[in-house]
Amino acid sequence: MGMGKEAWERLVEEKSRHYLQLGDGGFDEKMQAHLVGCDYEAQSVTYAFPTQSWQINEKGGIHGGAIAGMFDTAFGVVANFTAGENEATTVDMTVSFLRGVEYGMELELTVYIVKAGRSLIRQRAELRQAGTGKLLATASGSWMPL
Repeated sequence: MGMGKEAWERLVEEKSRHYLQLGDGGFDEKMQAHLVGCDYEAQSVTYAFPTQSWQINEKGGIHGGAIAGMFDTAFGVVANFTAGENEATTVDMTVSFLRGVEYGMELELTVYIVKAGRSLIRQRAELRQAGTGKLLATASGSWMPL
């Protein structure tokens, strides 16, 4: 991206706040995610996601679609500020569910920017139980700057 650490960290904070709190009542806002932190050297951004009653599946755990939505929300925020002046759209995304996610768990999702190209932004991510660090799911995908 060609910017220094402090400028990148400010961009992460500004864009995360913007995209997660649009005030439009949309999906990303309903996810209620918030920025936990970022690491310039690792090119990673971590968000906290609460589990919510509307995300529950028939067994009382968190629905896989809601988990995929957490990944897409976090990936989308990071891809949008990585794209620069343009926003970005999801091209493909693969999710691997490793353990069940239970209602009430505190979750942290870390996105890693793998490659920020002009035509595609490649990312990967890990969803972990906050506190224990237990790996719950992983995902990867590509986003296209518009």
